[in-house]
Amino acid sequence: MVHDQYAEFISTVECADRMSEFLANAAEICEGAPPDVLSQMNITTAADNDPHAPLNRYLSIVGNEPVDRFRGVTPIVSRVFNESAKDVLAPDTRMELVVDRDVLERSMDAYPESFERAQVLDQFELRVTDENLDFGLLLVDGHGVVSAYDKHGNLTALVDGDAPEVVSWVESLYESVCSTSIPLEQLEL
Repeated sequence: MVHDQYAEFISTVECADRMSEFLANAAEICEGAPPDVLSQMNITTAADNDPHAPLNRYLSIVGNEPVDRFRGVTPIVSRVFNESAKDVLAPDTRMELVVDRDVLERSMDAYPESFERAQVLDQFELRVTDENLDFGLLLVDGHGVVSAYDKHGNLTALVDGDAPEVVSWVESLYESVCSTSIPLEQLEL
């Protein structure tokens, strides 16, 4: 019994060490994660010799082929994210994106064409929350991603996976954020 508890403790410490860069910026959202979820996830972190590793991992997950469903949360405005989403949207792709008010305003100012194009797509729903978002999230065709950002809005790390427990946890995070948001058309600007 002591051996089993010690082995579990060692496993937890190793997982925390492996996830340290992600947890440094996103520990709060992981508090309710089921015990084995983080250990099942891939981790990609920015490094001095590869500062764009998390972004590259995100782009490889999104891919460049149309997807059936795309759900996301983003705390930043990014041309790269806009372009990657554009590549995977097909006429029948259902897309939902949750942003906070600051991101909405910056999107409207920085990318007015993309913002207007998104508003006319029947299969796209933009939702806005009053909460300040400090993490990102993506659910796309059976894959879940959670991304961590530093205080300057730089993507520092992301965790991802396609195991059912991982996708279920990411879905619960998405639903939690989504429940605090309203569709853009109901927002008074």
